[in-house]
Amino acid sequence: MTKRDITSLKRVVIKNGALAGVVSEALQFAWTALTPDTMFDGAVLELEEIPLKVKCGDCGEEFLPEDTKYMPCPKCDALLGHEVLEGKELYIDFVEPADNEVPAE
Repeated sequence: MTKRDITSLKRVVIKNGALAGVVSEALQFAWTALTPDTMFDGAVLELEEIPLKVKCGDCGEEFLPEDTKYMPCPKCDALLGHEVLEGKELYIDFVEPADNEVPAE
């Protein structure tokens, strides 16, 4: 039993940033392999990819680079000094209890 008296889950949503270092397919495989016969058995794992978003260190342009290693600014062509705004995240965004579960207030 958990803090909220939830004994089974229906769905778990995980946010996975492009720079988080986690391969979504590997996480999905691990979920499938490790959840049978646990409180997560039958629960759906949804992975939401967060793309890399940076701000140019030279001109301040915000953009979504196509590559995580080579990121020329589309406005001024600067290659270095960009600030990462999004894409490093890795967290559980949402947990949905099974239909027969009522979360505690």
